[in-house]
Amino acid sequence: MHKKYLLDPNSIFIKINHAIANSVYIFDVDDSVLVWLSDRGQELIGLTLKDIQALGPAYVEKIMHPDDLPKLIATIRNIGSIQDDKPILLEYRLRHPNGSFNWVHDRITVFSRKENGEVESVLGVVTLVNSLKRREQEQLKIIEKLNLSLSAAKMGTWEWDLEKNVLHWDDRMYDIHDVDPATAKPPVEEVWARADRSDMEQVNIKVQEAAEKRQDFYVTYRTKYRNDEIHHIRVYGRFISSLNINRMYGVAWDSTEEIKTEQEAAEAKARLISSTKMAALGEMSGGIAHEINNPLTVIQARAFQLNQMVEQNKLDPAKVKQAAESISRTADKIAKIIKSLRSFAREGTYDPFEVVAVNRLIEETLEFCRTRFYNHGVEIEVGPIDPDLEIECRVIQIEQVLLNLLNNSFDAIQNLEDRWIRINVKDMDEEGIEIIVTDSGAGIAPDLQDQIMMPFFTTKEVGKGTGLGLSISSGIIRSHKGSLRLDPVSENTTFVVQLPKFQENLDH
Repeated sequence: MHKKYLLDPNSIFIKINHAIANSVYIFDVDDSVLVWLSDRGQELIGLTLKDIQALGPAYVEKIMHPDDLPKLIATIRNIGSIQDDKPILLEYRLRHPNGSFNWVHDRITVFSRKENGEVESVLGVVTLVNSLKRREQEQLKIIEKLNLSLSAAKMGTWEWDLEKNVLHWDDRMYDIHDVDPATAKPPVEEVWARADRSDMEQVNIKVQEAAEKRQDFYVTYRTKYRNDEIHHIRVYGRFISSLNINRMYGVAWDSTEEIKTEQEAAEAKARLISSTKMAALGEMSGGIAHEINNPLTVIQARAFQLNQMVEQNKLDPAKVKQAAESISRTADKIAKIIKSLRSFAREGTYDPFEVVAVNRLIEETLEFCRTRFYNHGVEIEVGPIDPDLEIECRVIQIEQVLLNLLNNSFDAIQNLEDRWIRINVKDMDEEGIEIIVTDSGAGIAPDLQDQIMMPFFTTKEVGKGTGLGLSISSGIIRSHKGSLRLDPVSENTTFVVQLPKFQENLDH
């Protein structure tokens, strides 16, 4: 039956051959030979139909890649059972006489049947798919590298169908959650059964928000292993919508060691901050002792005066009142110094923000160092400050920053002939305020200006500085949404603290 189509040069079949870009062939089932091959097919194989027919049934071995032969031979053996409505789909490589191979997709259908219904011949439509196979191979390499990276990072992957509420895990996800895949419940149930309930409530809120806003999310929750150990699982997820299906996919990993490291780093930082402040207290101890010793001398003198009046029975009400008021004022001054000392010794990170007058911040800070500076011939000058100028801050932390700047200035200029420190405040209106600390030093060398805010960098002599003061101070000011910077154009050493007036609508 198929022969009449091949013998008629005007048949629609022959005309289609010249029009389509695919390679087309007709295979005779009984003789196991190609009886017709389109022009495109002959170009693809690099042989004419006569060349192929001359090879006989062995032509398959000549034009096929060795690795693809078994599946093609198996198909040829069973081709007689092909059904009209169920084409055979194959992918294989064809050898060209120049030695190259081309990947093709072959769609095989029944072309003709005998009178008894047996398949007489089949029609194959071959499409060149080199570019498609290259992309597939590139994707496989990418997936292989991704899997290698995920394996090295000990990460698992997951996918969540939001419509059906079905969560799929890869094998690594089961390892991360210490779950045996052979006996595991569905992943959603496993998470809820093992994870901390309060954590999962927060996870649900973030996931729902991400789904509603179609955005990425990042969460952490605690889960219990079979040995009762608590592990921290961190998850990154991304929302995707395609073909009207909403789903999320992402990665997860066991971050228990990571969190322990973070906690240890935070504790180490706290210890460093504490040691830095203790060193500062040591430097100020002489001045603090003098600040307290002078008022105590006044109290002792007034107490002696009162005692003398009692012993001599010469109580003068006016003098008694004067002595009592002097003792009270002096005691208030000591109390203020002690209060400032206690505040400085505290860390203050978790103190609430409060509105405070700027002149109060500066005066309380100067309580620590005014006498010490005076005894060393360092003049302190404070410019005019509007008494109504206020900022919202953690008072203790800002006073610590100012004291650190003052101590740095003191250390830098104590050997100079001209020793002075000036504090000025600028009201920047909506931009906040600037507290400017300037000393008589000649500034910071240009090659050191970019390093002074780095942790452990110091310009002080060995044993006289930890190099943490400016780094910590800069961090404190950043936590207030402000900045601490060196003024590089000032003739003298000048540091500028810029702070917003209010912390509302800012993330503390």
